[in-house]
Amino acid sequence: MSGEAEGAMGLLAGQVCMITGAGQGLGRAIALEMAGEGAGVILLERNPETLRQVAAEIAAVGGTAEAHALDITDYDAYAKAVADTSAKFGRIDVLVNNAAINPPPRTILNDTLEDWRRTIAINLESVYMGAKLVAPHMVARKSGRIISIASIQGYASSGECGPYNAAKGAIIAFTKSLAVELGSHNILVNAVAPGFMRTPMSIINGVDETETPGFIEWYVDKGKIPLRRTGLPEDVAGTVIFLASKYCRYMTGQLLTVDGGLMSTF
Repeated sequence: MSGEAEGAMGLLAGQVCMITGAGQGLGRAIALEMAGEGAGVILLERNPETLRQVAAEIAAVGGTAEAHALDITDYDAYAKAVADTSAKFGRIDVLVNNAAINPPPRTILNDTLEDWRRTIAINLESVYMGAKLVAPHMVARKSGRIISIASIQGYASSGECGPYNAAKGAIIAFTKSLAVELGSHNILVNAVAPGFMRTPMSIINGVDETETPGFIEWYVDKGKIPLRRTGLPEDVAGTVIFLASKYCRYMTGQLLTVDGGLMSTF
């Protein structure tokens, strides 16, 4: 279905992998690496321009990408993308629930119910709907992987991001629930919790928080992050590749933290 990038091992050869929020950041990196490992990738993204760019990047290295421009909370459009993928390829092997937003920092004292509902809809409800739409196709084949991108903020908070934290924490709990529900169908369900990552979402009020002097001094120079660097999208993508590959056979309901050791420090 697709070419393999130089140095790749074909870990996902022949698989069909659907990635939400695939137009930038973590989603883009995951899509590129999955394609590089031989998968046919289905890109779901609301921004048509970035969607085209990622699809073109994959095609340029001989990969196969199907692009669907849609809002992840438009469930009719989402269902059509799933149905079209199943009809064309006869299978959906992997779903990566990655689409998310990080609203401006606010506390319970100055946020709004609208902020809460929008964040929960995009970051959490779409994970539920993605699993609901894709799981029947996996059950029919007695095989599949559902991988959701959570966050270290799902179990430790920096404050001023209650809706985001709540959604990511719920993803962790939902992952465990889905693993139990779908285990008898040979469907593995796991989550990844990134730490500080240099992505478009790390830019707050026009400033990349991972490049500020305070961040560099505390997290990098003083070793709050033991690996002494900010995470990159490729760091998360590699973990997702493992969870999607044949090397992940007896792991389900688990959360893998990719944070450079941050949560291990005082």
